[in-house]
Formats: sequence, C-alpha cells, structure tokens
Amino acid sequence: MPAASPRQKLPLKSIVKWTLFLLVLVYVAHYGYQQWNAADLSEVQWAPGWWLAAGLLYFCSWLPAGCLWWLLLKQAGVSLAFYPTFRAHFCGHLGKYVPGKALSIIIRAAMLREYNVPATVAGMLATVETLITMAAGLLVSIVLLPVVIGSESSEAITRMMPALKLLTDLDTGTQYAISGSILLLAMLATPIVSRGLQWTTTRLVSKMDRPVEVGKESSAPINSPIRFSPKMILLGSAIVAIGWFINGLSLGCLLMGCGVAPDSLTAPLLWTSAVAGATSLGFLVLFAPAGLGVREGILIAILQLSPQIDPSLAVIVAILFRIISFSSEVIFSGLLYSFSPRRLEITKKEKRSGTGGMTEK
Repeated sequence: MPAASPRQKLPLKSIVKWTLFLLVLVYVAHYGYQQWNAADLSEVQWAPGWWLAAGLLYFCSWLPAGCLWWLLLKQAGVSLAFYPTFRAHFCGHLGKYVPGKALSIIIRAAMLREYNVPATVAGMLATVETLITMAAGLLVSIVLLPVVIGSESSEAITRMMPALKLLTDLDTGTQYAISGSILLLAMLATPIVSRGLQWTTTRLVSKMDRPVEVGKESSAPINSPIRFSPKMILLGSAIVAIGWFINGLSLGCLLMGCGVAPDSLTAPLLWTSAVAGATSLGFLVLFAPAGLGVREGILIAILQLSPQIDPSLAVIVAILFRIISFSSEVIFSGLLYSFSPRRLEITKKEKRSGTGGMTEK
C-alpha cells in the first residue's frame, strides 16, 4: 500500500510576502477611502480630453524602453526591426498584473519566437532591459527630489515626509549640488553595474544545456559573452530617462484634466519624480501585481509635496492614473497584437502560392 504523501506546507517566505502585501494594500485602501469620502467632487474640474492625452502619452513613454531592448538584442546579434520588438515589449506589460511579474518576460520572449529569436536570448535581455529601466527610474526620482523640494512648500514637505525636513532648510544651490552629486556617483558606479550584469548573464549562459543560435541565420552561440559596457548602460539609462519624463507628462495631463494647472516651471519635475519613483519601487515588490497599493501609496505621498494638491485630490489622481495606464496598456496591446507584419507576410505568401498553384493547374 503506497505511503500517504506528506501534506504540502505553504513556505514561510510566501506567507510573509503575502501578509506584507495585504497589509500595505489594506492601509493604502483605507487611507484612500477616507480621503475619497472627504473630497468634494463638485469642486474638481473634470476635463476628460486631457485624460485621453494622458493615455496616449503613457503609451509613448514606453517607446524608449522598447528601444533599449531592441539595442540590446541588436548587440547580441539579433537582426530585427524595431516595430516587432516594441510590439512584444508593450504587450508584455499585461504580464505584470500576475504576481511575480515573470509573465511579462515570458510574453515578450514568446512574441519574438515567430521571428526565430531564441526565447533564452529574448528573455534574458528583456530582464536586463527591465532592470536598467527600473534602476534608471529610481535614480531619476531620487535626483529630481532635492530640486522639487527646493521649489515646493516646505510646510507640505515637512507634513508628508518629515525625514526630508533637513533638505528644506538648505539653500537652492546646495539642493542642486546634492542632485548633481547623486547623479555623478551613479555614473561612477556604472562600471560596477556593468561587471555585475556581465557576471550574472555569463552564469545564466553557462547553465544552458546546449549552445543557442542568436538570430535567424547566425551560427554564433549565445555562450560567446554578450557585452554590457558602461557606455551601453549609460546610453540605455539616458534613453529610458526620456521615457520617464514623458510618463511624468502623462501624469501632468491627468492633473490638468482635474483642474490642476502647473504653478511653476519645476512642476513637470515633480510629476516625473512621482511617476518614476512610484513605478520603480512598485516593481521591486515582485509579489504585488503591477505594484498595486505600493505604487499608489508613493504617488499619493510625492504628489502632496505640491501645495496645489491636497490628500483627497492626490488619492483621486492616483486612482485615475491606475485606470488610465491600465486602459492604455489593454487598448494599445490589443492594437499592436492584432497587427503582426510576420503574419501578414505569411498570409501574402500563402495567397501567392495558392494563386500560382491554380495557374499551373
């Protein structure tokens, strides 16, 4: 008689992670519910036209990240046009709504299979691109924060983030010097990041059972090292920084759609810092689907650094930004997925071969 299989226990690590996620989600939801009830929605100026612009800009903001993945693939010997690369990249965003976010990488790699790009190559470089994009987003947020603090209300900053009170007492020149120093240190650390990526990818490649060809016609195996030079990392970070700025403009359009016009030239910097920081830190919480709760909490906190935005309005904007970004991902992913140049090419070939066969007959 076969022995009874032991009862499987849920790992302690998973219990801790899900408990933390639920605690964060409940706290943010409770805070949001309180501020939503306290808000006077009749005083909010609704302009949905700006929301449409926000959705379009959100879509455009991911073009630079798709460009970085395309450049990484090109460096690895994969000859592929930009459109199918970006198509796979953007459609992969839908995978982040599954806990763990690994499905994003799987979707991107799977959508390049029709172009004969090995899943191992596409998946590994999609991971590298994501790490660079999110690290650049976090850096952008941190670098811009002292600049934003120097131009916003010190009272609002002290109320929302007491730990930053020391920065409010500094003169503008010192605040800008802090931002510049952080950026310089990050640039000096690029060779270390380069070696770290090189070491990680080399170990991943060494674990492969057999060589994998890179590109449709190339016989170069992937176990020849893929180089991640400091120059490439700096270039990639600069490219995706443009995307984070466009993402910030998307948030700005949403704010204007709620009747909040920019009150200073540094307002776009606040928008960018809020979006880049909230999205990047939300990504780090891998078990939170699309950073749910974490992203909203950080966005609400940073937005309140502006004297124009009270807690209730910050909650409304955070909820609307989630709805608009998700809607943009669903709509544009559907449009991109429905148009595949490779499927169109195959269909044309089948039609020509069918016509040719009929003529010969």
